[in-house]
Amino acid sequence: MNFNIKKEKRYQYFAPDNASTIPFSIALNNHITYLNKKFEDLVLLCIGTDKITGDCLGPLVGSKLKQRKFPYPLYGTLEKPLHAGNLTEQLPEISLVHPDACTLAIDAAVGTKNHIGLVSLSRQPLSPGKGVARPLCPVGDISITGIINEASVSSEILLPYTSLYLVDKLAEYICKGILNSDLPQAR
Repeated sequence: MNFNIKKEKRYQYFAPDNASTIPFSIALNNHITYLNKKFEDLVLLCIGTDKITGDCLGPLVGSKLKQRKFPYPLYGTLEKPLHAGNLTEQLPEISLVHPDACTLAIDAAVGTKNHIGLVSLSRQPLSPGKGVARPLCPVGDISITGIINEASVSSEILLPYTSLYLVDKLAEYICKGILNSDLPQAR
C-alpha cells in the first residue's frame, strides 16, 4: 500500500473504523515535509467550543493531547477553548509567540453524507465557521477536520444534536494519529 501524497490532491480522507492510524500519521508527516519550511516549532490550534457537541472536536483533541503530555504548544482545550468568539484576537498573539511555527489547525466540519465519520487532512488552511455560514479568517498551514454531520442549510441547527460518540471517536483517532507521527523533536 502506498501512502505518498499526490500534489493534485487537496484533501485526503481517513476512516477511524480502521484501527490503524499509520496511514494518517504518514500522510501528516508527508504534509509537514511537503511544506519545506524551516520551522522553529509546531503549534496546534484546536478550534471549537465545549458548549456544542458538534463543535467540540478541536478542544477535545487538545485536551486528549494535553493529558498525554504532547510536547508542542497547543491552543484550544475543553477548559480553554479557541473558538469564534476569541479566535480573531488570539491568532495575532499566537503568531507573535510562535512566528516561524508550522501550525496544524484542527476543527469539526460538515461535509457530504458519505464523508460523515471521516477525518480529512489537507496542506491548506482551515476555514473555521464556514460550515455554519460564519466564516472566520483562514488558519493553519495544515488542516485536520473530523466530519461530524452533513452540510445543509440546517447545519448549525444540527450541531447540538451531533453524536458525542462520533465526535469522541474522531478525536481519539486524530489524537493517536498525531502522537504516532514522526514529528521533529520539540525544543
